[in-house]
Amino acid sequence: MTNHRTNRAHETNRVSANFKNRQIWIFDLDNTLYPAQCDLFAQVDYRMGSFVAEFLGVDRGKARKIQKKYYREYGTTLSGLMTCHNLDPHLFLDYVHDIDLAAISQDIALSDALERLPGRKLILTNGSCKHAENVAGKLGVLHHFEDIFDIIAADFVPKPVRSTYERFLTRTNIDPREASMFEDLARNLEVPHDLGMATVLVRSPLQLKNERANIFDGVDAEAKHVHHVTDHLAGFLNVILQQLPRNG
Repeated sequence: MTNHRTNRAHETNRVSANFKNRQIWIFDLDNTLYPAQCDLFAQVDYRMGSFVAEFLGVDRGKARKIQKKYYREYGTTLSGLMTCHNLDPHLFLDYVHDIDLAAISQDIALSDALERLPGRKLILTNGSCKHAENVAGKLGVLHHFEDIFDIIAADFVPKPVRSTYERFLTRTNIDPREASMFEDLARNLEVPHDLGMATVLVRSPLQLKNERANIFDGVDAEAKHVHHVTDHLAGFLNVILQQLPRNG
């Protein structure tokens, strides 16, 4: 399916068709609820490297290679450390998410859109619940979400593994055909699409500019499992709100 930016005229019709029967709204956290340019992951990434170096007793160069190797092979650095080194995951999560949130400010527009969005709203993240609460609280949107399903609730099996989505749906009693999923990684939308969700890829303006210039980061924003692409989450939610039935 061809993707279009939200400011293109015929996007409105596709939004109306894809979201008119959706009453459940599922959001990733990092680089989705807040813009990627906040660059919080740079802090998390650095602290991951520091943790790996100390935990394994190696220098930072070696730790960096191990960190990325485990990410590629196990889906997250944490999963690799648990599998290969019997790591207590709570130690890792507490350490890597101890970051400065000064780059995040209250997002009034997003809070207003979430307030008006009908139905259930939930966060599904590969991070920890504590991290999600801290970030969403700083954004001023935490109170809009009824639940946070984190990596601990997923038994430390990260997205995009199918069993994690299935576990999430079981715990929350959600029919995926009534749900929409918002993510910054296209690969994490493949299973939601297969399950029947509407899918939205949230990309930063820089990422979209690079994609138009064919400078790709390995994420296929043109894949059939990506129904919509936006670089402004609050704006896209407002487009949805304009198309929902008034009694919705």
